[in-house]
Amino acid sequence: MRNNMRIFLFVGTIDALMSIIGYMYYRHYLPFGRTLTFGLIYLLMALGTAISVILPQGTPHFLLKLTAWIEGLWIAFCYYTLLLAIIHILCLLFSKLGGWQLPSAKISIIGLAFICCFITWGSWRAFHPTVRTEALVTEKLPQNAHYKIVFLTDLHMGRILGHDYAERLAARINEQKPDFVVVSGDMLDERIFFVEEEDTLSALAQIKVPVYMAFGNHDYLDEPLCWQQMLTDKGFYILRNTDAIIDNKIKITGIDDYSKNRTNSQLINLSSQNKDYYSILLDHQPRRMDAAANAGYDLYLAGHTHTGQLFPNRLVTKKMYKLDYGRANFANLTAITNNGYGFWGPPVRTEVAPEMVVLELRGK
Repeated sequence: MRNNMRIFLFVGTIDALMSIIGYMYYRHYLPFGRTLTFGLIYLLMALGTAISVILPQGTPHFLLKLTAWIEGLWIAFCYYTLLLAIIHILCLLFSKLGGWQLPSAKISIIGLAFICCFITWGSWRAFHPTVRTEALVTEKLPQNAHYKIVFLTDLHMGRILGHDYAERLAARINEQKPDFVVVSGDMLDERIFFVEEEDTLSALAQIKVPVYMAFGNHDYLDEPLCWQQMLTDKGFYILRNTDAIIDNKIKITGIDDYSKNRTNSQLINLSSQNKDYYSILLDHQPRRMDAAANAGYDLYLAGHTHTGQLFPNRLVTKKMYKLDYGRANFANLTAITNNGYGFWGPPVRTEVAPEMVVLELRGK
């Protein structure tokens, strides 16, 4: 809970600053920005974030969901308003240097309309994940061996993404008819209470094949031992610095998230049998590909980045990670970073679409 409060305070502070800047911008440039009606609507939306955070357990579920939607959409709105204000001010500076007159009122109105349309499209996109297929061939498996693996990450189950979302996901996984499922963390969004209230894990338990999961940074936010036990009770195999062997051919290793241990000790300690199996490493943040390659792993699966989730944030994630999205080779290691099936914060995806990755693994 302490970690949750830190996140809420951080997000709340950023949201408050963006809300203030946005109001000052619209008040100055919108023709109706100084009206009482606009001010009241803006204030109520801005307060939605604070209300969403302080609602106690026992609050009617529809209200929890409603405030979560308001909070998320408002954060996206304020973010794009900030970008609009920066672009507008830069244009004004250049126009003064060039001696031009800009129609600022029209720019703000068009910008506001574009933001609303862009967020609406991004919200639709957030709930329509794609399926990406990756073919893998290895000499470590017999020639006739074939495994179909569903690779998921960043489900972020909570107030918005609940039972119905998990039920649709389970059905979609079962349609793929995989041999097993791997999850590289962040199945939880914020508080276990929200998952319990909708019985979301029971919906996910409808997956007909084994599910192997490593923890991501969000899985530690709210009583991680309790969360691990809940997952185990539903039949999931939780790999926290441990591994599992499948058909005496494949070894799946899960290690603690980078936020908990920034060393490579875990993946090295668990690598002694890598030469005997096709070895898969589940690591939430895509930061340890080189170390995994040196330790003899064959496949590295990560998530976490969401490719920034909101455009143009991928400009940042590309700088932060060697592989913020997609597939790449690191010596003999194949690394795949998944864009995530869910979302964090705003129920909006305006960068790369959310996805499920299907791995077709064959022997050579």
